[in-house]
Amino acid sequence: MSSLLNHKNDNTKKIDKNVEVKTKSITRAEAGFTDVQKDVIPTFDVSVRLDNHARNALLALAKTTAEKRTISEMLSIMIESYSKSLSENTMSAYNEYLEALEEKDKLAYRLKNRR
Repeated sequence: MSSLLNHKNDNTKKIDKNVEVKTKSITRAEAGFTDVQKDVIPTFDVSVRLDNHARNALLALAKTTAEKRTISEMLSIMIESYSKSLSENTMSAYNEYLEALEEKDKLAYRLKNRR
């Protein structure tokens, strides 16, 4: 037991302190410290008013599909399907109007979440 308290101070081992460390420099943006926001279109929930019959029809369509979709998903599918049947001029006007509304949402989102 007394040998446990006898510590040998062995200074014969030399530690190599000349270690070479290679680092890579990164920018603040790569590290995530940037104020520049990417051009992201925000997605948030909104309400759409419709009567109970239209809501029931949408819900029935959504739930009778094999994927058991939500009303929102079903509306997106219906919009995509309907927009394919539009004429070229109407589709162009639709896309312009849609882009303007998306830009409005981006601006409102940035102004609302400004710090």
